[in-house]
Amino acid sequence: MGKLLRPVTRDEIAAYRVAGVVLLRGILDIGSINTLRRCLDEAAETLSQSAAGYDLSSLTRAAELGDTRALREASDGQHDVAGLVDFIKQSGQPLLFDEPGKADGRFLLDTGVAARHKPFNRICVHGAAPEIAGALLESERINFFGDQIFIKEPGTRERTAFHQDASYFDIEGDQCCVMWIPVDPVTAQTGGMMYVRGSHRQGQLYAPNVFVSHTPLPGSEGERLPNIEDHPNDFDIVQFDVEPGDILVHHYKTIHGAGGNLSRYQVRRAASLRYCGDDIRFKARPGTPRQLHHSNQLQDGEPLSGPDFPIVWRRDRSQDAA
Repeated sequence: MGKLLRPVTRDEIAAYRVAGVVLLRGILDIGSINTLRRCLDEAAETLSQSAAGYDLSSLTRAAELGDTRALREASDGQHDVAGLVDFIKQSGQPLLFDEPGKADGRFLLDTGVAARHKPFNRICVHGAAPEIAGALLESERINFFGDQIFIKEPGTRERTAFHQDASYFDIEGDQCCVMWIPVDPVTAQTGGMMYVRGSHRQGQLYAPNVFVSHTPLPGSEGERLPNIEDHPNDFDIVQFDVEPGDILVHHYKTIHGAGGNLSRYQVRRAASLRYCGDDIRFKARPGTPRQLHHSNQLQDGEPLSGPDFPIVWRRDRSQDAA
């Protein structure tokens, strides 16, 4: 992704700080979006080559059918899928669906795409996103922290359970943001993102869940998140309709989730890029997903560094003096 079409405004920085989420409309050019779209499609086509890539829809169907062979075959990568399904069943928590069993769209997810896909890596490290993170985090430097991609095809019934990204991340501090970058028009019907405004300021870290159920990840710590899906009116929820060229940015402690894709024709493809600022330190958390693409292990309290977390932006103080 090239240069920004416009700078991040002071009002947008204030909105991010207060609400924990901000919509940056029309900030990326069409060339950048087309490049990202090609990357997402290529990553989806090679999903089977990723140890952290999953077709969550096929796994939820295997869980419903009791297809233990399929679940075991999917357990060689980042997650013990068969063990997770057993854990969900023991918890008594249902899988979260928006559609009955006839919906046949796929919910595809992959983690650490930048480590295996060079064009996507260039977007994450050398694109426009680090400049946005520098503005919103008001940091002297920005480290790239990680990525995921999310694709919900038309007729995808799986919801994305409300959660906090912070409880999946082995870090602590305040200066971490997550950018959700769509390459398709996204509405509530196609699985638009929903955020609980101000939830990043509650000082609470909730247990990470398995994404398609409220069940916490085995061995994780923290209180369970309230059942937001069934009681949305009890929370200050905002949902955004977005277009290619827009970016949604949220604080990593902001609670968020999404519905399935109930449309008949519109796919929902997006990249999630994570960036950290000056005050972030490494902190190993029990139960967090394994990052199989990482090459080094930091110690608790150390700043992010090394090839896994490269510095991707530094503030130019010469411009401040001018």
